[in-house]
Order: sequence, then C-alpha cells, then structure tokens
Amino acid sequence: MTSSVVLRRLPRRVPGLVLGMLAVATAVGPASAGPRESVDPARVVPLDKIAPEFRATVADVIRDHTLHRQGSADTFPCTPSLYLALLNEPQVTLSLWQDLSTSPVRLRQLGPSRYEGTDGAGTQAVWDFVYRSPKLHVLLADLDYTTPRGNARLDARIVLIIRSGFYREVNGEGWVQHDIEAYVKVDSKGWKALARTIRPIIEKVLDDQVREAGWFVSLMGRLVTMYPTWASQVTAAQAQIAQETRERFAEVVAQNRRPGAFEGRPSVADSSTGAETRTR
Repeated sequence: MTSSVVLRRLPRRVPGLVLGMLAVATAVGPASAGPRESVDPARVVPLDKIAPEFRATVADVIRDHTLHRQGSADTFPCTPSLYLALLNEPQVTLSLWQDLSTSPVRLRQLGPSRYEGTDGAGTQAVWDFVYRSPKLHVLLADLDYTTPRGNARLDARIVLIIRSGFYREVNGEGWVQHDIEAYVKVDSKGWKALARTIRPIIEKVLDDQVREAGWFVSLMGRLVTMYPTWASQVTAAQAQIAQETRERFAEVVAQNRRPGAFEGRPSVADSSTGAETRTR
C-alpha cells in the first residue's frame, strides 16, 4: 500500500527539549528589550510538587533567568496515550526519527527521569524530568554549549515547561494542544563581557530549540498513527532502550492502531522541495 502526505517542513536538526527531545511549529517572539521583569516561580510551575532536590534550582532559573521564550500553542490529531508515550520516552522518539533521517544526536538514559545527550553541533546536556503529569511536564537541564569555532563556551541551566491539553471530536478522534516555554539562566563567568557578541547566537539556538521542540512530537505522533507496524518494529530493535519501555510502547501503538493504517515505512522529505512522505 502506498501513501503520500506532504509535510509543511522538516526540522533543520533533531530538536531538543534541551537536546533532541521533541517538537512543534511554534512562533517564538523576539527577546524582551529593556529591564527583565521579575517572575514569581510559583506562578509558573507547581513548586510544591517538584522534588525538593530540584526545587531551589528551578525557582532560581525562573526568577533570575537570562533569556526567556514562550512558544505559541499548536493543535494536532493524536491520542493522549500515544502523545504521552512519545513525550515521556525521548529515546523512543529519537530512535524513530533516526530511522528516517541521519542525525548526529546521541542520547542515553541515566536514570528513571534523567537523560544525557549531545547534538553533534556543540551542545551537551544532562536533564531531568522534575515534574510529570498528563497536562504538565517540567524539565531541568544543565547545558554546555561551544560555538562552532570553539572560541566561546556557555554553561547554562534551563527550565523547560510543556503544557498539554486533550480534546475529542464528536467522531471520537483525539486531539492534543500543547505549548512550550523556556527559561534560561547563563552561569558562565564573563557572560556580560561576551553577551554583545554571543547573545545573538544563543538566542538563535534557543529560538530553534523551542520553535521545533513541540512540532517534532506532533510529527512523530502522526507518523506512528499512520505507520504503526514500522513504529513497533523500529522500537523493538533498539537494544539500548529498556525492554519494558519497548514492550509498553508497542502496547500503546497497538491500542491506537487505526483501520486503514499503512504497513510500509515512511520516508520523510521537506515539502519546500515538493517532496512528500511516502511508504517504501
């Protein structure tokens, strides 16, 4: 069976909920000019529900952030269970993408909620899911970024917030709406001296990450729904992913399989070239 679905665009690289995690076509506004407004962390995230060992750091990054980005909401067809499976298991989501496109991103799980990764382009990060619920995910990352020429290095902490909502059409079809917000606190010594030259670069990196983070998840959700057999086979072959995780994802895929789903393997190309997504 052959299908074709035109994609509006492809990420320039695998984006990250700090390094590669997931994504959405969000319109991110420019950096705020003038003095930074004071932010009460408790009004942004449920601090009382964040583990004590992370609470102070999360509050510090939000309150004294250097950069801030708020993505606009994106809505797309996907069931809650499949969406949450992709969001909560970044290794699964990344493995599906890497089966379709060459990517230098490397990711490994260090613990139940901790990951370490590199994007192959100068960024390394370790991040934790410090709070997870169906409608709210909060991540805390320690990020190290080196400019392409290696002439400057940036250490930063990032709080990434994903807010999700779930809806169902009259015909029973599930929809997801989510948005992504990022707070960045630069910890590098000498940042003020470098800010004039480095800040535009860092803002560009942050814009790219937030802009594409949510869209990446919505893209993978659509592909898994259309090609469930491919998704199950690719995930089952990933020895680096815990067997329990692979089996759980296969169950979610099977539960969300739709009549008429394709048996082939999708091929992804940029719609700006006139190419389409096809089975092969």
